[in-house]
Amino acid sequence: MPRKATTSPDDLTDALMRVVAGHGLDAVSIRAVAREASVSIGTVQYHFATKDELLLATYRRVIDQVAGRAAEIAAGDPGPGEYVRGLLRELLPLDERRAAELRVGLAFTARSVHSPQLTELYTQAHRALLDAITRSLQLAVERDQAAPGLDARREAIHVVAFADGLAWHLLCAPSSLGTAEALAALDEHLDRLLPS
Repeated sequence: MPRKATTSPDDLTDALMRVVAGHGLDAVSIRAVAREASVSIGTVQYHFATKDELLLATYRRVIDQVAGRAAEIAAGDPGPGEYVRGLLRELLPLDERRAAELRVGLAFTARSVHSPQLTELYTQAHRALLDAITRSLQLAVERDQAAPGLDARREAIHVVAFADGLAWHLLCAPSSLGTAEALAALDEHLDRLLPS
């Protein structure tokens, strides 16, 4: 298979994401990624000496993509409630891109239980998400835009867990939980925390 002249590490992590999204983490091999990227096995190994290096880079890339969209939301200078709502919607599989990222994220999250490096990445990403939501909820408290007595950190933990559950069920049981129903549930939950 001829090597693509412009193959980058991102091309290969994209290929791995497509393999995982379509066939699961068990289908990942250097050969499968090379085939998906239309490059030689040697090209993959030039950028990533081992499958684990490739997996780690791909997981980091998924996290970075979500973080990048969170930064775009923040750049629009939304109010605290709009920011939290927008950020949590990024975690839901509302389109094919987010659904693919979620499939990949869930696969890597499961693997992180047995991989200290993946565990560290997952921990950093989860901590950053909780911190961002905590800051926004605290800002809402300071602006008198939050429910009385709201504990920003505690509610950030709750709302992230709530959104994670919605995301999981939307992806794995779409016939029992539709998108409109999930979005309505998220909105109702946030409206109780941040009443208009």
